[in-house]
Amino acid sequence: MGNTSDKILAAPCGIFCGECKVYKAKDNPQLQQALIARGMKKESVPCPGCRSVRGVCPAIDTICDTYTCAEKKGVEFCYQCTDFPCSRLSPAVDKADILPHNLKIYNLCFISAKGLNKWLEEAENIQNRYFQGKMVIGKGPEMPAD
Repeated sequence: MGNTSDKILAAPCGIFCGECKVYKAKDNPQLQQALIARGMKKESVPCPGCRSVRGVCPAIDTICDTYTCAEKKGVEFCYQCTDFPCSRLSPAVDKADILPHNLKIYNLCFISAKGLNKWLEEAENIQNRYFQGKMVIGKGPEMPAD
């Protein structure tokens, strides 16, 4: 991870498209069929990442408002905007257990502070800690021992 082709998978909002099931369906025909069975358009699966499709997200079947906003404001990432952080990036508990959107602010701050390449190296681990980590007070999320 972290090569030039991965950079296109870094969404303006801080989501790593490379970890999305709709993107990962490119290597998994069964996942492709399952997503289509759930109502996604066949021509949208797999998704090459939001930058490649100019913000047309197959999960919402329209252009992402956050992507449009970043384009309109002329920023590559939301953290570069004078309005950062804004309500579009606000976390919500709804679907937090299945969607990585609560990671946006953390990811954008990471990219801002340490750079895109370092974030691309860490993006999978960050997302795994979010979904699989166990919160330890005073330490943050830790991965369970195997």
